[in-house]
Amino acid sequence: MKTRLHTLARTRCRKGVALLDVIIAAMMLGVGLAVTLSTASQALQSELTGERRLTASWLADEALALVLAHGPRQYMLTEPMEGRFQPPFEEFDWALVLSQPSDWEAWEVAATVTWMDRAGPMSVTIDTRIAPRQGEEDDASDWKPLEMLDREARTWDEDDAQPLEGGGL
Repeated sequence: MKTRLHTLARTRCRKGVALLDVIIAAMMLGVGLAVTLSTASQALQSELTGERRLTASWLADEALALVLAHGPRQYMLTEPMEGRFQPPFEEFDWALVLSQPSDWEAWEVAATVTWMDRAGPMSVTIDTRIAPRQGEEDDASDWKPLEMLDREARTWDEDDAQPLEGGGL
């Protein structure tokens, strides 16, 4: 009888320990899943922020390239200095700041691209210097070669052409 009671008490104790083990394992699994999901969420947010920052950098570089192509003085006279990009980049705004210390010094040009992020307004600014254009502008209508170029004659001469040895490749 004593052994039977002792066995019964030991079985009840083991059932309680097993239930406690299951509860602790479930809590550890829950904490592990919460940490994993939190880390994944932060990684996705960082990826999105990095993608937008890269896109903004490309757009700022494009704005600077337009200033360079037109020339800083001409750009200031004929083009807007701020605005919003066309689709698919309509979430990005841009602004240019151009200044020239003197006629013979390089222009200081800054292109800033801004957008709204979950954390608030974000921006990328690229500063550069562009040398002023000196002398008279070229007349683009007079950009014709002095003589026509025969590209085929420059690369292939029928008289000197010989088949490859081995007849192939």
